[in-house]
Amino acid sequence: MPWISLKNALLFNAICSTVLGAVLLLAPSAVMRLMGEFNPLILMALGGALLLFAADVAFVATRRPISPRLARLITLADAAWIIATPVVMVVAAPWLGFWGYVLLLDMALLVACCAYWQYRGLQKMTLV
Repeated sequence: MPWISLKNALLFNAICSTVLGAVLLLAPSAVMRLMGEFNPLILMALGGALLLFAADVAFVATRRPISPRLARLITLADAAWIIATPVVMVVAAPWLGFWGYVLLLDMALLVACCAYWQYRGLQKMTLV
C-alpha cells in the first residue's frame, strides 16, 4: 500500500493503542461483561499500560528522523503481544467467554497489521 509509511503505521498504532487503553481504563466493567469473569483492576492496569505505550509510540512517530532502533523495539513489542495472545487465551480459559476469545483474536489481528505495516516501513527506510 503506497500510503503506508513508517510514520503512518506508528501513528495508527498509537491511535489504536490509545482507544483500546482508554476503553479498558475508563469502562472496565463493560469490557468485563463482554469478555468473561475478570477482575476490573486487571483490565484497568492493562489500559494504563496501553496508554503509556501509545504515548511512547506517538513520541517515536513524531521525531524527525524516526529512530529505526525505537521503531524496531515497538514492532518487537507488537510481535510479543501477538505471541502472548494464545498463551493468555489458554491461561485465562476458565474466565473467558466466547466474546472474550473473539475480542482477543481481533486485538491480535489489529496488532499484527500494525506490526506488519511498521516492518514494511522499516524496510523502506533501510532501502533509502
